[in-house]
Amino acid sequence: MATERDGGLSPELEYFLAQRPTHPQMRDSASLWIMDESGSLALPRITVDAVGSQWDRPWIQLNLALSDGRALRVWGQFSSQAAPFGNGRVTVLGAGPLRFECLEPFRRWTVSFDGSAQQSTTEAQLLGTQDGTPTDLAFRFEAQMAAPPWLMGGLTSEAAHLLASSVEGALMGGVRYEQLCRIRGFVRLDGRERQIVGTGMRVRRQGVRNMAAATGHCQHSALFPSGRGFGAIAFAPRAGGSPSFNEGFVIEADGHRRAVQVIEAPWMRRLVASGDAVGIVLRAGCETIRIEGETLLSTFDHHLFEMAGSAVLQQSAVRYSWDGEETIGLMERCTRREQIEGLARY
Repeated sequence: MATERDGGLSPELEYFLAQRPTHPQMRDSASLWIMDESGSLALPRITVDAVGSQWDRPWIQLNLALSDGRALRVWGQFSSQAAPFGNGRVTVLGAGPLRFECLEPFRRWTVSFDGSAQQSTTEAQLLGTQDGTPTDLAFRFEAQMAAPPWLMGGLTSEAAHLLASSVEGALMGGVRYEQLCRIRGFVRLDGRERQIVGTGMRVRRQGVRNMAAATGHCQHSALFPSGRGFGAIAFAPRAGGSPSFNEGFVIEADGHRRAVQVIEAPWMRRLVASGDAVGIVLRAGCETIRIEGETLLSTFDHHLFEMAGSAVLQQSAVRYSWDGEETIGLMERCTRREQIEGLARY
């Protein structure tokens, strides 16, 4: 039974580094995915990523997708915000207009933004267009954690071995865990303030990350109204047939968590803005769990992320259905360009 909100992890992992790390590629990172329960708006990944070699100018990645087809993005380096201490610990990671704060480890976090984003459309991003119009954007959300954290490689000995001995371990970037949450807050755009209620997934990462040898992946996560939820990451099969990292979990309404593996994943073979079937099949012991999915809102990146020279990244809000119960969750998937149908015409 997984009832403790910290999942057995030390609360010290929730606090940020107080000074520049000695390793130039060491990262201190916070991320949050936000899905409005109405399906009209999503922020498929908000991230501050502080890297040792450029410690004073962390990276920001921020995506916002709207049901009218618009997509907003911030991707660049900004001056680091001053980091206030709470009880002798660094509780804030911020850069430029974006700020994360840990209010209570493994229980309550906030994220806020007040600045400018490049406004385009999902279709333009799908086609690889980089142009956009500067647009004022502000938001603030509080995330209440709804389940214990999932530490990558922490559920089975097989996953732990693969994480420690494979290229996927380098891609994960050291200690990395996810946590399902419920979200409340607002988005201010077009001179209008929208109140947002929904679900999300928070990621905390601290370590050295190297994506050079990555082969592609599928990542899924969702929290349902009953309290059930799931999360899973599967990396693309290797050419030689050796196993790739593949781990996930399901949580029942009573809080019981079970380890799963992905046995069918919706690898990205074409670029589709919405309406793409992205169901996933999981195995828990002898049980097969089928969760249907359909993309609602998407963002695409051909140019900016670490593998952009060889792959395309899609980050989406997905309507998932599990035994008739529905929710809006997330999906991220990355595929090498030569494996995507018709990509050459873009």
